[in-house]
Amino acid sequence: MKIDIITALPELLTSYLNNSILKIGSEKGLLKIGIHDLRNWTNDKHRTVDDSPYGGGPGMIMKIEPFVKAIRDLKKNDSIVIMPTPSGETYNQKTARQLSYEEHLIIICGHYKGIDGRIENFVDKLISIGDFILTGGELPAAIITDSVCRLIPGVISDIESANSDSFENDLLDCDYFTRPPVFENYAVPEVLISGNHKAINEWRKNDSVEKTKNRRPDLIEIFNKLK
Repeated sequence: MKIDIITALPELLTSYLNNSILKIGSEKGLLKIGIHDLRNWTNDKHRTVDDSPYGGGPGMIMKIEPFVKAIRDLKKNDSIVIMPTPSGETYNQKTARQLSYEEHLIIICGHYKGIDGRIENFVDKLISIGDFILTGGELPAAIITDSVCRLIPGVISDIESANSDSFENDLLDCDYFTRPPVFENYAVPEVLISGNHKAINEWRKNDSVEKTKNRRPDLIEIFNKLK
């Protein structure tokens, strides 16, 4: 998979996306992540990417021309152009899974009060990572990239670990434990150290359901409808 991210602040993304699991995926040849400076597509000596809004009001608006030039330079026949925005569809694991099957993603990062509204004519998918506002689209771009890339077989050492995560089956994942067996009077559930794998699997399934009932009743309703 190839992911290209267009941003006016590439240094915000370089460190995170060039380390850990994503770095390993790139070294294996499974991922190619490009971080592109939006200012490279400006045409004035000040490399301007923003301007004041028509109609007045507070804040600055990111100009449409540099983004469209960048998209056109990077886009291929199989590309999906994504814009993180509060008006997009709420991002979830199902969307991450769908995007992991694509060959090429282009993610554009807004800033200030956003990008000139005409940009939506050049974008394939609008995504919101939640009902809150950030200073820019770089964090959403990193979140989308991380959540998608970890689902590509070979990027993490055990793909079954990703396949059994929370939300993959419309439930929260169960709790997991490791040594020591007792910590400050809190003991690991006895069944997990019993060696009885059938009983362990049953405990994990039940714990997943109970946790979802208690913490995310909205998810348990979806789960019950799908059963």
